Amino acid sequence: MPRMETSDGVPLYYEIFGAAGDPILFIHPPLMGHVVFKHQRVLQTDYRVILYDLRGHGRSRGRGGKDALARHVDDLRELLDHLGLQSAHIVGYSAGGVIALDFALRYPERVRTLILSGGFPKVSTWLLRRLFHAGIWLMKAGKTDFLARLLAFTHKTNEKDEQELRAYGKKADAVAVDRLYQDCLHYDCTAELQRLEHIPCLVLYGTRDGYIHAHHKWFRGLANVRIVFIDKGTHQLPTRFHEPFNHAVHRFLSDFKASHLHEP
Repeated sequence: MPRMETSDGVPLYYEIFGAAGDPILFIHPPLMGHVVFKHQRVLQTDYRVILYDLRGHGRSRGRGGKDALARHVDDLRELLDHLGLQSAHIVGYSAGGVIALDFALRYPERVRTLILSGGFPKVSTWLLRRLFHAGIWLMKAGKTDFLARLLAFTHKTNEKDEQELRAYGKKADAVAVDRLYQDCLHYDCTAELQRLEHIPCLVLYGTRDGYIHAHHKWFRGLANVRIVFIDKGTHQLPTRFHEPFNHAVHRFLSDFKASHLHEP
């Protein structure tokens, strides 16, 4: 079981699938752990797929201090260092996209492309705000198992998936999840998005994910951004709609590679 130790002594768990191809690293949302990307392992045919558990989630330990988001960003940088990677394609799902966005703003030279599934630079809809508040309340009330069951149910493609997602979600530390929810709820990088225009970016939404895909307005006017809506898709694209999700990711990265073939 591969682990690395962060500069503040926290063991982070990660898995790598595929030995060749460009590295593509996935960042999960609060509580869920790397298993939410089990259907992306098939991308190892063309890419080096890197999955990991955020600190305080899954098989990773630690909580971080009050500035949880900054610590998660530093963890990501240290993971790339540990793996000997100068840069990678960074994929953030849901609130995991907040970590991806902040990482790209702090370390743009380490991001080959940025891919956001259900991405938002700030929480700007009433329903999404209520969902964050619900997650925070559940963690403060010690109801990790309830949230794990709820997220497993909404993300499942079959009963085996549901059982795995629930069991893994229960491993999360409630304080770590609460701190991540809080920081993502109050995050706002809308004024800085223009700084990312040199990074090719793919933003994916499901057409039936109204409380999330309303956030596409923040990305719509940016250069170098491709916005894709998956027909009849809900928020849970990496699991319930993994085939069109994987296809969109592969096509985007193939186009990126083709456009850089003749660069020195």
